[in-house]
Amino acid sequence: MSKIIFIHIKVLRGNFFILISNQYKKLIFNKSCGNLGFKNMQKRTKDAFQNLLSLSLQYLLNLSTKNKLFIKIDAAKKVVLNQLHNHFINVLKSYKFDVFAITLINKVSHNGCRKSYFRQ
Repeated sequence: MSKIIFIHIKVLRGNFFILISNQYKKLIFNKSCGNLGFKNMQKRTKDAFQNLLSLSLQYLLNLSTKNKLFIKIDAAKKVVLNQLHNHFINVLKSYKFDVFAITLINKVSHNGCRKSYFRQ
């Protein structure tokens, strides 16, 4: 019986996060570029994301390739979101994972109901 594994890739301004949870929404893997030893500006590099991706793929391979994956990619810029989506999906296809669904979330920052503040 195949299980559903939830993968949440979160891109913040200064760091990358990968969260993996099981079908009961229990967190089973939680890593960031900061956890891997990258500091300051190094956390935003492509090399840092590659290391984080390879570590998470090793964990997924240890679980099973028969699991169905639900992927949620969270980023602020649409260009970064599309690049991550294409790169991550190509890697998963090469390992023959069964991708159940993909959700792309483009967060648009807003100021809420307050008037914008300008310095004078």
